[in-house]
Amino acid sequence: MKLWSVYGLIVGLLVCSACADAPYLRNQYETACTLPDLELAEAWDLLEEARSTPGGCDHDARGMDRCRALHREIERIAFVCPNHIPSLMTTAVLAYEDKDFAKASERLSSILNLVKVHPDAAVLRARIALEEGNLPFALTFLKQRMELSPDHAQLREVYAATLFLSGRLEEARTQLAVAEQLGAPRWRVAYHLGLFEERRGELQKARLLYQESVDLKSDWNLPISRLHGLLTKPFSGKKPSDLDGSYFELPPVLK
Repeated sequence: MKLWSVYGLIVGLLVCSACADAPYLRNQYETACTLPDLELAEAWDLLEEARSTPGGCDHDARGMDRCRALHREIERIAFVCPNHIPSLMTTAVLAYEDKDFAKASERLSSILNLVKVHPDAAVLRARIALEEGNLPFALTFLKQRMELSPDHAQLREVYAATLFLSGRLEEARTQLAVAEQLGAPRWRVAYHLGLFEERRGELQKARLLYQESVDLKSDWNLPISRLHGLLTKPFSGKKPSDLDGSYFELPPVLK
């Protein structure tokens, strides 16, 4: 092999190695907001790949936790690009997944201060309020946000869940019907209607709705769990306020 070919091969390997390491090492020396869309996409894709691979979040040969390193890289992008909404949203999602609701709420507030309308950020902020049990805030916040995004199905779904937990069952049913008309998936709507019927003591109707949900999405555990719950611990005797958001399959969190 000619010398220049060997040299080219070595350089190519080094360049590829640097590219592969970039998300791990970039935060050590880059403090300028340069290409946030590209950098975020790169880090997020690698994080998703690691999280979906057995052992993908283990320590690498350098003893570095891959997933935590990629978390830090995404945080770096959001820090050096404070007006980059996708980075703020992604860090909010990661904080939510880590149950750091204060941090997630702070990032979501930053987004909603930057742009008047961002329904996905509003959905996540409302989810946090529900999980914290802050129903008054969730009701007021969602009502305001639906005025800005009246055709957003996921906002309607979360509002329906909030109304249900507040004991306003008929209003919740109405909002869920609107959400379905706007595109909310039937498997999720059927499950939530099952919750409403179970709460009313209509256990046979609830059973049929839960079964419909299972038939539409057979790998989903929540309706299966409630089908078993009808035999053991139906909550028809409970007040909606005694329940919590864990019974609901709220719309997926989007980055």
